Amino acid sequence: MILRLPNSPLRNEVNIIGQNWLALKLNLENPPATLAEAVERLLLILSEEDKRAMVVMAEDDLCDLHFSIGLLIRNAWLRQADRDLLAAYGAHSSDEASHRVIGALWRALQG
Repeated sequence: MILRLPNSPLRNEVNIIGQNWLALKLNLENPPATLAEAVERLLLILSEEDKRAMVVMAEDDLCDLHFSIGLLIRNAWLRQADRDLLAAYGAHSSDEASHRVIGALWRALQG
């Protein structure tokens, strides 16, 4: 899977399924219970290049990540999310929850 950042100065494709992602394997039985935990895990998983690419994105452009990292988040952590988990993410659907995770990650990267 490739993360495409069309509006970023880093316009090259950034591989977001590097060795870090595969090494942690996203433990499907144990999704992050909170947004903070999801961000913490993603900060461990993503490469420095991925983080630099994301940090330069405008917040309004985060929706461009829906079918890349958003899809990975939904498939790994939210595929069978119950209402309690979605509520913990402040969301009503897995799409909304993945968007909230991406937003929280982006804000954490802004420092």
